[in-house]
Amino acid sequence: MWWAALFTGKNGTMVRNLIYFGIIATIVVIVIFVVINKKKAAKLAAANKAKIIGYETEIVTDKISYSDSEFENMAATIDGAIGFWTDDEPTIFNVFMKIKTNSDLLKLQATFGVRSNGHDLFTAIHRNLSSDEIQKINSLLNQRNISIQI
Repeated sequence: MWWAALFTGKNGTMVRNLIYFGIIATIVVIVIFVVINKKKAAKLAAANKAKIIGYETEIVTDKISYSDSEFENMAATIDGAIGFWTDDEPTIFNVFMKIKTNSDLLKLQATFGVRSNGHDLFTAIHRNLSSDEIQKINSLLNQRNISIQI
């Protein structure tokens, strides 16, 4: 058997060492890739948290139409409607139809917060919906004289 000779003697030692080196190099590359992605995700989450703090300062409490628990339900509904492969666009549109003021939209964004994937509400919408669907949401907001666009 010719392949048995490949792993015996001097040639065998060299082949085994090449295989070990290849495995170790692959592991090192994977670790580096994971560390870089974690750092990127942490930077994204920090930037999105800073944006949310900015949104919270712009909220006019007199113009909020719902309770905190209702905003939490809306945020959870949107989060649940955004899927890995498909999204439940009608559910997302229904939530945005409830928004009545700029402060409502900012409060929803602040309540949504930064999810485990590092995305805030607006980023999640842009990553998961098409430009036509985003335009539909913006049209819904425009109809209610909401100046903030997603």
